[in-house]
Amino acid sequence: MRPAKLFQPLALTIALATSACAHGAAMTATTTAAAATTNVEQSQSPAQTIQSFTAVEGADLNARLEAASQRARSRQTPYWSAYAFDVRPGVAVDPTIHQFNGSMNTYGDTTVFTGTTANGMTVETRNLAIFLLRAPGSNQIMRMEIYNLERRREYGGYPVYWLDRANNEESLNYLRGLADAAPASLLAERAVLAISLHDDNHVAALLKNFIRTSQNRRIRSSAVYWLGQVGGEQAFLADLVRSEAEDQSLRKRAAYAIGESRDRSALATLQTLYDTVTDREVRRSIVHAAGENEDRDAALTFVLKVAKTDTDRENRRAAVHQLGEFEGERVVDELMKIYASDADIEVKRAVLHALAETKSSRAQVRLLEVARTDASPELRRDAIHMLGERGEAVVEDLIKLYDTEQNTEVRRTVLHALAEIKGQRAEDKLFEIARNDASTDLRRQAINVLGERAGARTLDFLSTTAQSADGNTEVQMQAVRAISERPADEAVPILIKIAKTHPNQLVRRQAIRALGESGDPRAVEFFREVLTK
Repeated sequence: MRPAKLFQPLALTIALATSACAHGAAMTATTTAAAATTNVEQSQSPAQTIQSFTAVEGADLNARLEAASQRARSRQTPYWSAYAFDVRPGVAVDPTIHQFNGSMNTYGDTTVFTGTTANGMTVETRNLAIFLLRAPGSNQIMRMEIYNLERRREYGGYPVYWLDRANNEESLNYLRGLADAAPASLLAERAVLAISLHDDNHVAALLKNFIRTSQNRRIRSSAVYWLGQVGGEQAFLADLVRSEAEDQSLRKRAAYAIGESRDRSALATLQTLYDTVTDREVRRSIVHAAGENEDRDAALTFVLKVAKTDTDRENRRAAVHQLGEFEGERVVDELMKIYASDADIEVKRAVLHALAETKSSRAQVRLLEVARTDASPELRRDAIHMLGERGEAVVEDLIKLYDTEQNTEVRRTVLHALAEIKGQRAEDKLFEIARNDASTDLRRQAINVLGERAGARTLDFLSTTAQSADGNTEVQMQAVRAISERPADEAVPILIKIAKTHPNQLVRRQAIRALGESGDPRAVEFFREVLTK
């Protein structure tokens, strides 16, 4: 099982546009690793849920659907008809869990999970039902949802007619009929999702038929994704990846589906595809897909091979970026080997990004090493940016680097990195630079970033700096600019005072210019007073 990564987004994002309702706008579903928190108070037993519905009898699903229609006809209000089905293992819909690691795909009101809890247990929901909201009179389906019966819902205040459990054959036939009747509709897309969630050997064949015949790109894309989740269809998916007649996005989706599947042959299949496919974008998607596979050791071996040996720079970069998704000291060491051996600056930059993604302490040490000693100022600046994203843990290292560095551009980058860190120590250093640095340019830059920070301390400093009688003119003018960016109630009184009393004409002009741009009534009154003298 892939190591859990709470609150860490996966590099892979899969867009599966589906519907919220038959007459509404399509929603986009994305695959991410996440920690999901739900309110357990919103759950109840399936039995309690079903007891609140109106039970409908009938010999089979179609008979019960007709019976629900007959019973609802007299009410002249929209109504739900709902039935349970056999749910495929390994998926969960809106589960009542606190923490979750894996993929979450959102479709309208429905979120489908595939993954584990924080302690590694597979998340599953076994009590799902298909809900069809129908219009009064015409009986037309207005909306389809797949709901977890263990979650308490209001169902829009409409009555729910309960059709009990449908067997797989009648449910799949009914859903396929909905998809075939209006293949371009959002209802058809939702029907394909419902088919995908069934625990039945016929699901794979149905999905492959949609992939072969549907003209709806979202249906084909969704079917490819779920075919990978069903498993056992590596050969079919591989043919899609190879097919140059297919849309590139579908070929890439098929590669992702192989990578996310739990089939043991997935990585071997991806390796073969990488060696034979010529499309560069598809090849990169294969690397990405391999990096998301659950067999982490084998996936790392594959991605490392591409990162080290591929002749295409962009492919090497893609593989290096993917290495950032792996954990462990070996990854840090391998990344530094690539950094040392690859002469391409873009690949080196990708290594720095990957090191930043690993979040390990050794990666931080390596980034600091590059920031201090690399021959390329550009790469040093990149490493500093990466360090800055780690927050307060690197403040002291950044301060030491600033104090010992001779290159002005590198120092400027350190200053920017400190400005991104919200903490007392970083702020103290920015004040120190703004007051005392030997470089006027860096003092001005420090004043500029301090001006973007809220707080009385910053405003007092800017005011004092701007109004100093013996200060550096450029620094004072920058302080005036920073003051002008503050809220009007803070800035305008100070600017008026500077415009009236500052001994330096250039600083007064800067304050007057800022007042003129403010549009504040107090500034207008100031100008009236000046012009009438």
